[in-house]
Amino acid sequence: MRQIGLQTYTVRKLMKEDLELTFSELKSMGIQQIEVSRMPINDDTAQKISEYQFDVCSLQITMKKLFNDAEEIIRFARTVNANHVVVSVLPWWGHIPVIGIKRFVKKMHELQRIYEKEGIILSFHHHAYEIKNDILPVLDKWLDKKIGFIIDTYWITFSKKDPLEVYQDFKHRVKGIHLRDYVDGHDITPGKGNIDFKRIFGQVPDTVYTVIEENAKDPLIAIKEAKHYLEGLLWHKNRLATKKKCYSLGVTSLVVVHKPWLAYSI
Repeated sequence: MRQIGLQTYTVRKLMKEDLELTFSELKSMGIQQIEVSRMPINDDTAQKISEYQFDVCSLQITMKKLFNDAEEIIRFARTVNANHVVVSVLPWWGHIPVIGIKRFVKKMHELQRIYEKEGIILSFHHHAYEIKNDILPVLDKWLDKKIGFIIDTYWITFSKKDPLEVYQDFKHRVKGIHLRDYVDGHDITPGKGNIDFKRIFGQVPDTVYTVIEENAKDPLIAIKEAKHYLEGLLWHKNRLATKKKCYSLGVTSLVVVHKPWLAYSI
């Protein structure tokens, strides 16, 4: 069953102030899965992640750091049981027409060789530039087939494209999705903007991880609101699927327990 996780970029300022308190807050609101970003990649952080029993779906880090700090990142990944690293952003030189992307592809393959031999897969996270300039089709053509994409619902919508259509075009590569809503040219908490997340959940398999990403003034409130909204969509989706399965089996009445103290008759 799908989890709604968190991209820790969302709480970057809170983690900088007090990492352990931030982890405690996330755990108290039911966050189980995280995509690691903007936190110290060291033994102390790894220990805290293990103590709070977070499931780490990936580590999102700049290409420069993935090269320069490879040994430390690999050790960190092993400690937190992660097998996935993500290049967080296209380097500035990747924006140079033609030669920039060719160099980026070359560097991605070099990174792949470093991490693959340690049992770690490699992906790339896009922003608006790659969508507006149709860079993803080029990367899809040139990159090794084992390299994944992490797509972002906000940047895709900001670039006047449909997140689900982009997913369908590259579903053979998509390993994860950043869940951010869009309204009037800026990002907003899922459920408060224009993106149809119900439609996305209806087409994307549970093997593709989904993490909330926020750029909110009060990130903890925003995370709670997003989690409540998105998990509500998933609950209704699962309830409908259960209903259909029961009808196909000739069962006309069933009690589905959503919370230990609640029961819903379908």
